[in-house]
Amino acid sequence: MGDGDETKGDDVATVVSVLDDSLARSILVRTANRALSADELVEGSESSRTTVYRRIRRLVELDLLTESQELDPDGHHFNTYRARLDRVTIDLGTNGFDIDVDRQVVEDDAVDRLNRLYERLQQ
Repeated sequence: MGDGDETKGDDVATVVSVLDDSLARSILVRTANRALSADELVEGSESSRTTVYRRIRRLVELDLLTESQELDPDGHHFNTYRARLDRVTIDLGTNGFDIDVDRQVVEDDAVDRLNRLYERLQQ
């Protein structure tokens, strides 16, 4: 389930260039089924922390990645990220290219966050 957003002009180049980046694709793939923290995304990457954070920011800006705040067992807050991207369709017509980006609705409520906190406390 997604909301199709038709993208034209410069936005086409933006979406295509972001998806052309291997780190951005890796972040989207790794967060497709579960939310990960920035630290977890850095750990599984060969890129620097700064580079990973830049990609995360860009993906959030483009609404391809969603951000949720979590509570650590020691009382600190941190963010987790989950992919919203479901499908990208590129159509060529007489007027040029159209990109349709389908985004998933990522439901993450307080109960889910509390359950994850409880699981971390059990470890």
